[in-house]
Amino acid sequence: MQKRKITKSAVTNIFRFVSCHKPDPITVEGYNEFIACHYFEFSTQVIDFEAQPQRFAFPLENSNRPLIYTPDFLVRLRDQQEVYFEIKPYSISLTDKFRQKWQLLQKAFGERDLSLELVTDRQLMCGQMAENLKLVHRYMTREGVTEKQALIISLLTGGPQSLNDISIGIQTSENFTKELLLNLVAKKLVSFPLYAELNSDTVFARVNHG
Repeated sequence: MQKRKITKSAVTNIFRFVSCHKPDPITVEGYNEFIACHYFEFSTQVIDFEAQPQRFAFPLENSNRPLIYTPDFLVRLRDQQEVYFEIKPYSISLTDKFRQKWQLLQKAFGERDLSLELVTDRQLMCGQMAENLKLVHRYMTREGVTEKQALIISLLTGGPQSLNDISIGIQTSENFTKELLLNLVAKKLVSFPLYAELNSDTVFARVNHG
């Protein structure tokens, strides 16, 4: 079936996520989906993702009406897998109504050799993850790697280092070093623990795309 179009609703908050890899903003319903966009955008395991990718109609037993369902995202992974994702508040994921529907969806997707996974706000909001992802997005650009950033990558080839040590190594202020590093994280060339507080002791590592 065709993709579902998101329109303004009195009960839905509309968010638009600007991706470095797409010409148009990605429109999603709700803050959780907005944060999920950040995670998929900067995950080193993801090569592409789209919101509201496809509307499915699954037949139901003892019913003339099919189960209509649109996943929140379709994610294409580096290992060539494609995974559909449903984003839900953790509290809703515990309800009997959702669990019954989820069981039906898991069965329907499995019968079609499709993968459907659930992500809750508890996972997306773990520690400082949401704030760090938004910070990475702030320093995202389409520009290439600078001379200073190339030096950072060279330093990290020898192993992970803290923000403070990297700043000393490239002889640049810590604040500017942080900006350079976050831009490299957005480029998926460098990583750091997203759930932890970002400070002088935060350890950054070079990403091996192997």
